[in-house]
Amino acid sequence: MPAYRFCRTDDISFLADALNVCYVVHFSDQPALSVGVFKREIRELNVWASSCMAATEDGEPIAVVTGAKREHETLIHRIGTHPRHLRSGHARHLLESLSHKLSVLGPPRLVAEVPDDRPAARALFEAVGYRAEGRFADFSLPTAAAPASGARRVEEVGIERVVPMLDPGVCRSWQRALETLQNRKDQIRGLVFASDARLEAGVLFRDLPERGLREIVALGGPPAGVAGAVEAQAMLATVIRSACETDALSVTVPRVSDDEIRWADLESLGFERGRTYTRFAALASSGIS
Repeated sequence: MPAYRFCRTDDISFLADALNVCYVVHFSDQPALSVGVFKREIRELNVWASSCMAATEDGEPIAVVTGAKREHETLIHRIGTHPRHLRSGHARHLLESLSHKLSVLGPPRLVAEVPDDRPAARALFEAVGYRAEGRFADFSLPTAAAPASGARRVEEVGIERVVPMLDPGVCRSWQRALETLQNRKDQIRGLVFASDARLEAGVLFRDLPERGLREIVALGGPPAGVAGAVEAQAMLATVIRSACETDALSVTVPRVSDDEIRWADLESLGFERGRTYTRFAALASSGIS
């Protein structure tokens, strides 16, 4: 008989192993998850062991869910079932149990970012009451960026100069959320387009040389009314091109919403759209009607 339990802070090694056999196994493009990576996600993404749950059989993990918690919502960060135990109801039980717990302890809002190429995952979340509320997409630059015209106006700055330019009302994926940017501030660099009067547009990016990547993690335009739409788009494009000037790394814009920057604008700069995601949301429920 399967056993279900919530986890504790001393379960990190167990959770990493459970994710590898229940989640990572379903993604051929993902490396095995180490304890070190899991601990980094605790620091950067606010993964909480107490918001993680596992199902076991004979002491071995057969399903797992991990949650990242912030003030207003909990992200279903990963959920997966061992290949030999699919379609047995374990994942649904984990989601419902976490929902029951958060209906008491909060925060009551739950979200998930589900890859559109995983229809079974989408069906799972819809079955337990989640509803679609937004979309994200990964973009990558297949060739070197063209030199940025107007680059003399581009300056490197710290994250604190760019964050005020980011629209707080934009729908952002968890890894692009302002809290994540602050948690990763020691890794992040900024570029801005500076006119004679003000900072007009900016980007934040971080380099991941071990993965051969430069990630553009935030994009910000000028305040409303400062510049016309065409001029604002041109200034932001200049900063993006400047951020793409690297010979050693491939440039990506992960999980960006069309609200943060129009996907067509990224494509006009030579970026290609990759995996897309749907953001689902639900309110925690006690299960008592």
